[in-house]
Amino acid sequence: MNPFEQFESNVRYYSRRWPAIFSYSQGSVITDEDGKEYLDFFAGAGVLGYGHNNPELVEVAIEHLRSGKLLHSLDTFTTQKRAFLETLEALILKPRGLDMVVQTVGPTGATAVEAALQLAQRLSENRAVIGYEGSYHGMSYRAASISASMAGRQVVAHVGDFVALPFVDRMTERDVELLDAALRQGVKGEKIGAIILEPTQGEGGARPFDPEYLAVVRQKATEYGVIVIADEIQAGVGRTGSFFSFEGSKLDPDIICVSKAISGLGLPMALNLIRRSLDTWNAGEFSGTFRGNNLAFATSARMMEMYWRDESFATATKAKGLTVRSALQSIADCYPELDFDVRGNGLLCGLNVKDTQLADQVTRAAFDRQLIVETCGAGDTVVKLLAPMTTTSEQLHDGLERLSEAFAATLPVKSPALSAR
Repeated sequence: MNPFEQFESNVRYYSRRWPAIFSYSQGSVITDEDGKEYLDFFAGAGVLGYGHNNPELVEVAIEHLRSGKLLHSLDTFTTQKRAFLETLEALILKPRGLDMVVQTVGPTGATAVEAALQLAQRLSENRAVIGYEGSYHGMSYRAASISASMAGRQVVAHVGDFVALPFVDRMTERDVELLDAALRQGVKGEKIGAIILEPTQGEGGARPFDPEYLAVVRQKATEYGVIVIADEIQAGVGRTGSFFSFEGSKLDPDIICVSKAISGLGLPMALNLIRRSLDTWNAGEFSGTFRGNNLAFATSARMMEMYWRDESFATATKAKGLTVRSALQSIADCYPELDFDVRGNGLLCGLNVKDTQLADQVTRAAFDRQLIVETCGAGDTVVKLLAPMTTTSEQLHDGLERLSEAFAATLPVKSPALSAR
């Protein structure tokens, strides 16, 4: 009897992609029940950006559990929340000039998006939303309804007050005209209340927006009295090198949605950062049973202390990102007739092979070589890499070699020599 086949729903997905039974993990390596080790360049869809079972964060968690400290606390005051808020302010918000308050919203990024949309509607008094092609904001009903791409999965939620504009990697006058027209016209009689975007799209194909366009979004939103929501759920918390992927642009969001890697240890946690002047919530207006994960507060505070006291970790992540892009370009150069497209930002990278079946075959060939990578983008044509930011240089090079071998096994061309060191 296979209990997974007998008792688990058909909705399961990743177990079909990677048919192994995993038992242990450490850093960038997952081990199955037979002792076979896999390099994990997916990292729980970005949740495990600081590695599996990061040793120092594990010790924080163990001490927390053994000492009898609170785990669940709703949104009451706790010593762990205080330390988390003080650390976030000192190491992340203040250095970036962000005068924002923290709303803990529950365990998932989708909950953060739901809260952001509700607050935006309250502030603007308008419900309609502008988003972008390739966007993914979560699986709850409203979040799914404003997701223009589900990475090959069927969208079952549809709300008519949403318009998806084209993704913008290089801004043109037409892009500005489309944004202005959408703001002016609204959607089906509804005025626009919010613009939501991922400054670097994850599921949409590892694509960063043109920073100049992000500045225009801010300008137009201010002009029309619309709230700007930055969904940093996958690309944030350091994955692109900077803590937020919009840094270096003039997006200046009103609300920032954060989840996935924020606990540092893979614990469920999500929050919104809200411009202080826009925090008009009434007490208890947006609630949730699991919005006080004190274990995650503790590990998150330690993660920020370990990695964000200076620029060294950000610099190392950017350098690793360049290594990955160089290796992907080497692979692309080996198949010039296929016109592969390298894209990404920091350690959120991908190679668009422009063919769904080919991307699937490559990721399966990678798994055969004990490398875990996934597909994304429209039609799942992008081979996507989300290696933990703590991956060593040796592991990174090893994984990229395995990916090159997976391409060579899939396509009838010799694998390129990677410039990955």
